[in-house]
Amino acid sequence: MQPQTAIPAQPKQPQPAALGIFGTPVSTHRLERRRVTAGDRAFVIFRAVPLNPAPARGHPLLYMLDGNAAFDALTTAHLEANPALAIAGIGYDTDLRFDVLARTLDYTPAETPLAANGRRTGGADAFLDLLTGELRRQSEAGLPVDPLRRTLWGHSLAGMCTLYALLRKPGAFRRYASVSPSIWWNDEWMLDFEARAALPENDAGINDAGVLVMLGDSERRSNPAGPHWEGPAPHTLEMVERLKRRPGLQVGHDIFAGLGHAATLPASLGPAMKLAGAG
Repeated sequence: MQPQTAIPAQPKQPQPAALGIFGTPVSTHRLERRRVTAGDRAFVIFRAVPLNPAPARGHPLLYMLDGNAAFDALTTAHLEANPALAIAGIGYDTDLRFDVLARTLDYTPAETPLAANGRRTGGADAFLDLLTGELRRQSEAGLPVDPLRRTLWGHSLAGMCTLYALLRKPGAFRRYASVSPSIWWNDEWMLDFEARAALPENDAGINDAGVLVMLGDSERRSNPAGPHWEGPAPHTLEMVERLKRRPGLQVGHDIFAGLGHAATLPASLGPAMKLAGAG
């Protein structure tokens, strides 16, 4: 299916990315960023590379979607608490925290029809091919990586894309950290997709995948015409319960008390890094 276009609407204005971590001394990691081309598109790869020698099997590596925003939220404390963990933020060639148009295209599934806000959708399959192909090669260049300890992290639409990757490209990552995933997208399309998706059986590299879903108990939809709820998003909790019923998946979830949608992004970094660095 080709990417779709919807009736235009005025998007929210994203904020600049300060990326203060690049101006802060860090005792455990070397910080890098570079512009790359993948699939005739420009991306920016942000990296935090451990200064200590890699373990025999290589470093565990945490891939972070919305790399600009993820590294904008990253702190010295996060890195120094995880000295052996390598991080690769997959970002866009922008000074903003989010490239709204690019992320809406890249993080929404190919089967999704028209999106709101005039943004093109349906590029998730193509993006995941880049993520596990050329973007992976560029992210891991010169970095010894343990192939059994790759973790994918995403927030909001990227959180939905993280779960989509689990079901669409099983085995591409060993662990998945999905934060406030947009399960509501397109009339809860992800719940229908989960019901149809099958994971291969009897494959230790897939069936023991670790999944951590995080969300706040005070998140609200920005669209006043959409559904609203009290407490944690019920459709996200339903997805968690469905994943828990899948044999072999190790699924957990955290609910952040008092946090809304935006606040769950920085709150998730510590737990996600702990998940990614686990043996």
